[in-house]
This record gives sequence, C-alpha cells and structure tokens, in this order.
Amino acid sequence: MKLQVIFLKKKNIYYTLAIIIFLTIITFFLLLQKSSISTFNIVNEPKMMLSDLTGDGVKDILYIKTEIDKYYIQINSEDKSYYLEPSKKINTVGNYYPQWPMRITLMDISRNKVPEIFTQASVEGTASQNNEPIQHVFLWNGEKFNDIFCSTNNILGFIDSKNNKTPKVISGNVKDGNLNFTSYILIKNSLKSFDYNYTDNYMGKNTALGFINLMASFPLAELNISKDLFSADLNGNDISLLGDLSEKKMHLNFQDAVFKDSNWDKDGNASEILWTLNFKATNTEDLKETKNYTIELIVKFLPDSNKNSTFKISSINIK
Repeated sequence: MKLQVIFLKKKNIYYTLAIIIFLTIITFFLLLQKSSISTFNIVNEPKMMLSDLTGDGVKDILYIKTEIDKYYIQINSEDKSYYLEPSKKINTVGNYYPQWPMRITLMDISRNKVPEIFTQASVEGTASQNNEPIQHVFLWNGEKFNDIFCSTNNILGFIDSKNNKTPKVISGNVKDGNLNFTSYILIKNSLKSFDYNYTDNYMGKNTALGFINLMASFPLAELNISKDLFSADLNGNDISLLGDLSEKKMHLNFQDAVFKDSNWDKDGNASEILWTLNFKATNTEDLKETKNYTIELIVKFLPDSNKNSTFKISSINIK
C-alpha cells in the first residue's frame, strides 16, 4: 500500500487556519451565550440568546440588533428565519437608547414547554426628550410568531409562574404617584383581561412604588431606611449600596419594571417576588450626562402576629 502525502501550499494553510479560528470563536461565543441566559435579559447592544422557541426540541437563536436607533428581533430556527413583526397598533418593538435598554423575558405562560417572548423598551415621546414605554408579547403559533399583545404600560409581571396554578400576566402602569394593575390570562393563543380584587400591597406593588418614590428623591444628604419598605434583616452591604447611590449627584427617573413570583408557601401563594426596576440617572451638574441603573429587589412576605403581614424588601442588587 502506497503512503499518500498531501502537500498544502502556504496560502491554503493560512485559509485553513483562518477557518478553524473563526469556527472556534463562534463555538465559544455560542457556548458563552448559552451559559449566561437568564429569565430577564437587558439588551443594550446586539445580543444572541439560545432557547427552543418553536417546540421542535432544538435550541433556536434569538438575535437582537439595532439599526438607525431601532431594535429588530430575528429568530433563526435551523434553516428558517423569522422576524418578530409588531402589530400595526404600535408598529415598533422600540428605539435604542443607552439609558433605557430593551428587556427580553422568556416565560412559558402557555405551559406547553415553548416560552412566549415578552419585550419592553421605549419610543420617542411627544414631550421633548421624554420617552414612552412600550410592551409586546409574541407567541409561536406553529408557523410564525404573532404579536398577541402590545401596550404603552411600564410594568410587566408574572404570577404563578412555576407553581401548580394557571400562569397570569400583569400589565401595569406607574403614573401620577399610583401603580395600577390589569390581569391577563392566555386563552386560545390570546391574552384576555379579567377582573381581580387586588389585596393591599399585592405582589409587593405598594413596596415597589415606595421604593420608586425613594429613588426619585435622590440625591439625598441622608438616607432614611424606612421600616415600611425594608425588612429588619436587610443586609448591611445592601444598605450601603443605596447609601452610595444616594450620595451621587444623580437624579433617578423610573422607566419600567418587571416582576415575577419566585417562591411560594405550602398553599401555592407567592411568598417571594423578584422585582427588576429600570432607572435613568441624570447628573444634576451636567444634564447631558445620563446612564442606566437596573436595581433588583427581592421582596418577601413577612407574617406578623398583629395581622400586619406584608411584603418588604429583603435584598438589593444594583447594576
């Protein structure tokens, strides 16, 4: 048997090495994205996420990009590509602003093991330099992604997200010092609103509103840790994070928020809520200097022997 020896030209070797390096980088990038996927994803630059969004058992690529300051969302599923086309009612998924990035939430409210896609962003408002929030919900119908809900609210919530009850979606709004909720349930591939008698501080909404009002009072000379908002066992490091933020010469303006229940009692009632709030920070000495702050709150239900049980903030994380 003859030994065959293949000789490669130097040019071909360079091409081969370039292809190997390129494929290695792409593989590493995809693995990195896979390991970093979380429920709530802040999008302040072009980004890819991996998840099975079409129910075929294969992870699809959800790609968010910006063109001319507008967000566009594409899903690549094997050899097919789909664009998330917003309804004509609000004909955009949002504009790109560094101080108000888009948020993508994947949540299986249909319980069919295919998550629905929830987007939150903003568009240019009618008032000078003020943006308006925008929400969309996209659902896979077996052939394409339909925009089944859109609104200009700035609160998005998920109730009974992983317990044995029917999942519910909240769309709410913080306006004129009030936080109002509307509840929805998925019926026949459509979100339908239903009447609900909300208890006081339902899902910690009063606590979240109190925290938003506290942030609006920054910068402060002295931070007041109110017992009405914060749990007695709030970590000292978390308090110092708030203190450091209050000392900065920044005015904080609430933009939007998302929340979901993350723990339940033996009866399936929510005992812990994760609130993620989005603020625009403006330097009080240079109004052109702005940035984004994302603040995560864990709000726990604290039983009280005097029947004053309520949700209070037990953890703070500032990004």
